[in-house]
Amino acid sequence: MSPRPAIFISAVSSELRSARQLVANTLTFLGYEPEWQDIFGTEEGDLRAMLRRRIGSCKGVVQLVGKCYGAEPPVVDEQFGRVSYTQYEALYAKGKGKKVWYLFLDESFPSDPHEAEDEEKQKLQGEYRSRVKADVHLYHPLGSREGLEANVLKLRDDLTRLRRGVKRWAVLVAVLLVSSVALSIWLLHGQQALQEKFDKLQQGVNNFAEVQNKVRQEQPGQKPEEIEQRTYEELGRQLGLNAATLKEQLPRFAEELKKAPNSTTYERANAAYVAKDYNEAERLALAAADEAQHSSPAKNAEAIKAFELAGWVAEKSIEYADALKRLHDAEALTDLTRDPVEWARVQFAIAYILLDQGQYSSAESILLNALKERERALGPENPDTLETRHYLARAFEEEGKYAEAEAQYRALIKVEEKVLGPEHPDTLRARNNLTAALYDQGKYTEAELECRTVLRLREKVLGPEHPRTLTTRNNLAVMLSNQGKYAEAEAEERAVMKIQEKVLGPEHPGTLWTRTSLANSLNAQGKHAEAEAEFRAVIKLEEKVLGPEHPNTLWSCSNLAGTLNDQGKYAQAEAEGRAVLKLQEKVLGPEHPETLWTRTSLAIALYGQGKYAEAEAEFRAALKLDEKVLGPEHPDTLSTCFYLARCLNAEGSNGEARELAQRAADGARKVLGAEHPDTKKYEKLLQELVAKEG
Repeated sequence: MSPRPAIFISAVSSELRSARQLVANTLTFLGYEPEWQDIFGTEEGDLRAMLRRRIGSCKGVVQLVGKCYGAEPPVVDEQFGRVSYTQYEALYAKGKGKKVWYLFLDESFPSDPHEAEDEEKQKLQGEYRSRVKADVHLYHPLGSREGLEANVLKLRDDLTRLRRGVKRWAVLVAVLLVSSVALSIWLLHGQQALQEKFDKLQQGVNNFAEVQNKVRQEQPGQKPEEIEQRTYEELGRQLGLNAATLKEQLPRFAEELKKAPNSTTYERANAAYVAKDYNEAERLALAAADEAQHSSPAKNAEAIKAFELAGWVAEKSIEYADALKRLHDAEALTDLTRDPVEWARVQFAIAYILLDQGQYSSAESILLNALKERERALGPENPDTLETRHYLARAFEEEGKYAEAEAQYRALIKVEEKVLGPEHPDTLRARNNLTAALYDQGKYTEAELECRTVLRLREKVLGPEHPRTLTTRNNLAVMLSNQGKYAEAEAEERAVMKIQEKVLGPEHPGTLWTRTSLANSLNAQGKHAEAEAEFRAVIKLEEKVLGPEHPNTLWSCSNLAGTLNDQGKYAQAEAEGRAVLKLQEKVLGPEHPETLWTRTSLAIALYGQGKYAEAEAEFRAALKLDEKVLGPEHPDTLSTCFYLARCLNAEGSNGEARELAQRAADGARKVLGAEHPDTKKYEKLLQELVAKEG
């Protein structure tokens, strides 16, 4: 049972349904539980016993006294004579000593469309109005909805006195009505401000899930409390409300909206989402979708929104299969020709879930179509179009299609610099991601220069400890490491990780990614045992936080295999490499750059155990794919050339080994520079092979 006092609202439904709803909204907002009974005159039997039970559980009755008499009992009441059910409600309550407030509605009040009553009933209602007016002495005829709302607000002092015995709820109402300065101001300004308050809070509840998902999409891997705070900030901007006030009041309002008798099922689903009752939110969202589909005519747009909400609830609970099912249910109701914007919105949502699952290729094809339709329907500069392009570029990058990712990021940056400005956080996000696409293509110098520019701007715009700033710092450290500046990279990674552990927490994906980068820098400096320990610690946390088949987890496992190779633990490296390769081929595909790197690492483990023929076959297969996917001069391709040359040399194929070593050395001088450690390593092998030949 609700701890709030119940107030019965008495009115003739056919005439005053809307007015009664307005009173119910106001009472709900003030902290009361509105009750009523719909009576249209077609009910069979005597309803007075039921009314007595309903009114008996209420603290008082608010009666709207209109022009209509309404339905009446089948027999004359022994106590009150001939009365309508509506009249009976107030008379019975008053006879039981309950407080009754009469609100008189005059001729000008906007009543609901209804059939005119016969003269007899009009006369009976007129006499009732006259008797009540004489009894209450002081009354104010109300001619507008605003006036009705204001008069209900004036009752709050009387209503508050009914709260005896319900102290727990009284404390909550005190918080609502006394501690909230903003609310006090709204009440002082009267009914118009209160209506605005209702509207904004209701809009906030209905938009909460959508805004929260946009916030999450802007930067994957945020902590829940960070997402919530940014959600209220963005929602506050949209509604013109203070974020702190909204964060305090919206969950409270959502709890009331869940229970309000006039709320739709979809509204209650959104309210449950705001209140973090996710199981209930999903149940109500699916019920709302079912209602919309089975209404006559079917309300497809409402059903689609409800399925989307159910999908986001499931996604929030990391139930990706359920999320996709709900979104595909929504997709089935969309029609590209009828509403391309709606269609593209649902397609984008599906692609987002697929990206979360690491299904990059499937996400790419969906995003390509969604981008095309959003550009056509909304224009190339619309925020939704830009967000779609961002995620398409991310899909390309995750698939290892780095050139395509670079092209998309550059197109995105061009538009965002024009529309948002060169220092806007979204523009900087695109530039930061561009640095990764450049780095992945082996364009280390260009990537480093771009990264330093983005870092300087993010420190200025966002601050030095903002998660996005820290991400850029880690990216810079990785670029330093890949240019052979291992000690400098290690120092930067340790500094970043220390801040991330404080700001994000030790288990945040961003923190774990930096730890992976640190382990690689340690390994490159020959600190293999320390690197191995770091990789194993990171993998344990990534398996817990992200799952054992997440691409980040698999990348750490692949790097662990490489570290085992560097320590001469070739049998362990082979076992680790085979396990990782099997999962990467399943999750990322056999031609993904990370899968190819693992194949090379596995071949090294085979070579280290003297399994030269098997190693050679693996190296050749990896090199062929490296050349196809990454290009003949990519650093990973050159690395595979180097290791294949060593393998062939061990097998006695000196001529081909020298050619491959020459190719690796020449390519490294061009791509990495003469002083890079890899360049020197490749040149040393080449010199040994030349000397061996001559």
